[in-house]
Amino acid sequence: MLLSIILGFFLLLALVLLFLISSEFVAFLRTRVPFVPTHAGDIEFIVRKLGLSKKDVFYDLGSGNGKVVFLVEKLSGASATGFELGWWTILFAKAKAKLTNSRAQFKNQNFFNSDWSGANIIYCYLYPPLMGRIEEKFKKELRPGSLAIVRDFPFPNMAYSEKYYLPKDHEIYVYKI
Repeated sequence: MLLSIILGFFLLLALVLLFLISSEFVAFLRTRVPFVPTHAGDIEFIVRKLGLSKKDVFYDLGSGNGKVVFLVEKLSGASATGFELGWWTILFAKAKAKLTNSRAQFKNQNFFNSDWSGANIIYCYLYPPLMGRIEEKFKKELRPGSLAIVRDFPFPNMAYSEKYYLPKDHEIYVYKI
């Protein structure tokens, strides 16, 4: 009896691990962008330097496990939403939001198919092949005065208004409409 319980536990653990690995692999195949976390200190710098506040509506494009969304909400009081296609990361973020009574929202959908007009700040840490499309959508859908905070891979055709150098050779580009 005990042996069957132990074997059942290990089988369940193996299935959970398989789900986590396969869901991240499927998300990578759909987006060609791996899950790469942003350091908390970098988000603290952004919130402080740009003066994010509770009047802001912040969208994180490719929010992963929600770390950026939760930190922005906590540090600034901004209304924060994350868009993510990875199954396990979105499940983790939604569960954490419920458990912590966070107001943050997470949408398991392609951010290119979403309406960005409700935001005044977007953040992304994505790869160069996507940046031209993000730039176009940013200019088309966000209101004058809105900001795009872009980590490491700048927009290809738009001049940034500010650039910051962060530790570990990271750069933050800030664009303003």
